[in-house]
Amino acid sequence: MIRIGCVQYNPIFGDVDSNLDKIEKIVSDAKADLLVFPELALTGYFFTSSSEASRYAQPLDGAAIERIRKIAQGNNVAIVTGFLESDSGILYNSAIAIDRLGNVAGHYRKVHLFYYEKVLFAAGDLGFPVFEIEVGNGEKIRLGMEICYDWRFPEATRSLALQGAEVIAMPSNIVTTTGMLLETLKVRAFENKVILAFADRVGSESAQIDGKVEDLVFRGQSCIINFNGDILSIEPSQGESISYAEVEPAGSRLKTINKFNNIITDRINKMYFT
Repeated sequence: MIRIGCVQYNPIFGDVDSNLDKIEKIVSDAKADLLVFPELALTGYFFTSSSEASRYAQPLDGAAIERIRKIAQGNNVAIVTGFLESDSGILYNSAIAIDRLGNVAGHYRKVHLFYYEKVLFAAGDLGFPVFEIEVGNGEKIRLGMEICYDWRFPEATRSLALQGAEVIAMPSNIVTTTGMLLETLKVRAFENKVILAFADRVGSESAQIDGKVEDLVFRGQSCIINFNGDILSIEPSQGESISYAEVEPAGSRLKTINKFNNIITDRINKMYFT
């Protein structure tokens, strides 16, 4: 049994140091084995050019990631957070997973880019990796990551489930108001028998795009969904908070639904289009 916390907060746009200070305070006060922060949690989201975004981007071994590693180690908690990554001058909308000892356990680059992200970032080139991570209580779990718009694509979650993911962390900056978001996340968890930890931010950001000011309002509703599709905890659409739930990753490992059926081995690959 592990305790997950999905952090719903409002980063200060472009102020990495202040956001890291805030993250450190949140982690030190939180009571969880694994904490998941939103998409681009270190920088804010609504950049208007690659040159602007590159001023705040971090390499995987940069100072901001090093500080997150120290925060994890100092508080004996595993951390997943979205961040703006720079690699050889290429920008990615990325997420990193750090274990309770401060080691980088996993790294993901967003595959499905949304709206103006297509102007700013390169599409992720790491696929959908699954890796082992040791969380705050010393338990080791199989973890995968998705970022925001990946929720629209069932292949993303299925790819992680096929590799044995028990928990999927989902740093997000969702702006859609559709009621289908939560219903879809429940289906993703149910159809794959995986635990989803959905960390969405709150607040708003504005930017001038093509000569017009656009406002983005982030929807919040961070939640943790069990492998049977039940929402275990959920936050409101406004305000900073943490959604907590205790989950049993071992329940995700058993993919049988009766003595004849298994949701993974029952798949008939030759019958599907790719």
